Amino acid sequence: MTWHDDLSPEQKEKAEHFGSHARLLAGPGTGKTRTMTGRIAFLLQEKNVSAGEILALTFTRAAASELRKRIAEHQEGGSIPKVTTLHSFALQSLLQLGAGNRLPSPIRIADDFEERQIIEEDIKDLLDLPKVKNARDLIDLLSADWEMLSAEVDDWAHRFPNPRFLGAWQEHRTIYGYTLQAELVYQLKKALEEGTRRLANSPLHVLVDEYQDLNACDLSVINSLARGGATLYVAGDDDQSIYGFRHADPTGIRRFLEEYPGSEPLTLSECHRCGQNILTIADYVAEQDIRRLIKPLTPCSMRPGEVHLLEFNDFDDEANAIARISRWLVETKGITPDQILVLIRSNKHHRFSNPICAALQNQGIPATTVENPLNVFEQDQGRVFISFLRLMVNRNDNLAWRNLIKIRDNDLGDVAVASIYEIARNKGITFFEALSLIANNPVLIPRQGEAIKTEYETTNNMLDRLNATNEHADNLSEFIHCMVNELLAIEHGEEMMEVIEHIISDNSGISLEDFLREIVSPMRDKEQVRVEGKVNVMTMHQAKGLDAEVIFVAAAEDEYIPGRAQGNEIDDERRLLYVSLTRARSFLYVTYCNHRTGIQQHTGRSPLTASRNLTRFLSGGPVRRVLGQTFVAGLD
Repeated sequence: MTWHDDLSPEQKEKAEHFGSHARLLAGPGTGKTRTMTGRIAFLLQEKNVSAGEILALTFTRAAASELRKRIAEHQEGGSIPKVTTLHSFALQSLLQLGAGNRLPSPIRIADDFEERQIIEEDIKDLLDLPKVKNARDLIDLLSADWEMLSAEVDDWAHRFPNPRFLGAWQEHRTIYGYTLQAELVYQLKKALEEGTRRLANSPLHVLVDEYQDLNACDLSVINSLARGGATLYVAGDDDQSIYGFRHADPTGIRRFLEEYPGSEPLTLSECHRCGQNILTIADYVAEQDIRRLIKPLTPCSMRPGEVHLLEFNDFDDEANAIARISRWLVETKGITPDQILVLIRSNKHHRFSNPICAALQNQGIPATTVENPLNVFEQDQGRVFISFLRLMVNRNDNLAWRNLIKIRDNDLGDVAVASIYEIARNKGITFFEALSLIANNPVLIPRQGEAIKTEYETTNNMLDRLNATNEHADNLSEFIHCMVNELLAIEHGEEMMEVIEHIISDNSGISLEDFLREIVSPMRDKEQVRVEGKVNVMTMHQAKGLDAEVIFVAAAEDEYIPGRAQGNEIDDERRLLYVSLTRARSFLYVTYCNHRTGIQQHTGRSPLTASRNLTRFLSGGPVRRVLGQTFVAGLD
């Protein structure tokens, strides 16, 4: 298979650029991933660049997996380059370069659950804060300073709004030996700047997907790679920058040509997804941003696409209409349910998805709310499973021991954990070292010392059994099955095993350590996967990277889009709507209500009133509003 077999002439031309940095502007449906795949195949096949000299960075693990799969198909068994997320690259690089005394050793990343249930809870107690949210806000401020490089300012620690928090966090992270997820890329930036050691196999060609979603710290790391001799090929679309909550800034892709003089501007202008009518309403939204990069987008499809803006009185009418339209599409247009996506801005407590799913099911249309499949590992039994895996990788893992002491049926709890922590603090040792000390001398904690000793010995015995079983198992799947169903005897382990088998089948030959990394990867690295055979209801952010024949954008009201957003956040909301509209291939329905009552009233910018209004981003646009009930009646 030649490198350009599945590329259009436009895509082929952009993929074969060579000799300088390049920025590829790629709007929705223009084939960005296909072009990047072709670009890598071009370097390998035409320019004889070795796989080890190429690095491809993506925003999510799902995108990395898809790109890796496509490259492998091109190479037909040949070597493929490293394709990974920027966070995974940062971790791998720090493991090689080290981080001096800036991070606890060995480097251990706290996962989402541990940040929420251990770090935030403990910081609240250490600082005697009123709510866990107060601790979360302080951690978010710290993360923001890393991501925006505010931590580079002289006397940053003294300027931080709560210096006591910094002291409490440093003490806590030293005792538990963790690194925060948001810290990874910043620490890689510092390691690269120190320059005392170079990356092994420093890449000569770096491709960066979704460049518009990088923050200042991410961009600095990419710049370090370029200064190290790498040629950059970055791809993205400033109209689709939607991660302002992690301080992503479309300025990076907009200013790329200025920051890298001599770079080649490349643009994909042929949209292979949306019809003209869909692009017309989407462009109306995008063009409200006066700072956006102007880019042509021409539909390749002969189908113009249908676009309808439907007004309803309340959410019952809206949900029932979505269901009736969906049934009509299935029965008269031959659309399968899984080619229908219903997108909503937010869905706390399923307040929006539940009525829509119920209405769809009443019409005989199978439907589901898309959830993170890894949620099964957020429950107590899932955390026990993960904690034992972590201890198999490193028996001294402080946070894993903390999880097991708290969760397992052992007559221990917050008081025991606090006692172990206090001994660790007083003696200047880690949580595990304090735990071991107590297990050897239970009188250190008169009331609970013996119970701690029993739990310590029971856990170590189980670890010995797990390691022995793993050594004799034929493969990882066999070992995990035995671990879940026999050794740990996890109740209702079928759901967990279904997720586990999916991960293992998607990652042939995966090691135990890599499997662990997959199931605890941060939410920012994940994309959702639609459920086959059902209408999928999901948030707008979850739909990034997906497309479907039919898209419903529900609850398109100003109270939600932009909602409470202010300043630059309003631009993020506009772009999020643009991304949602451009998921549609053939049918686009935008729905909104004049009133929201009951549980939906207490949502959005104006929870004290039931009145709602069409989002400002669509008001006065090219699509005329139609009464939803009248539209639905006309389908029969």
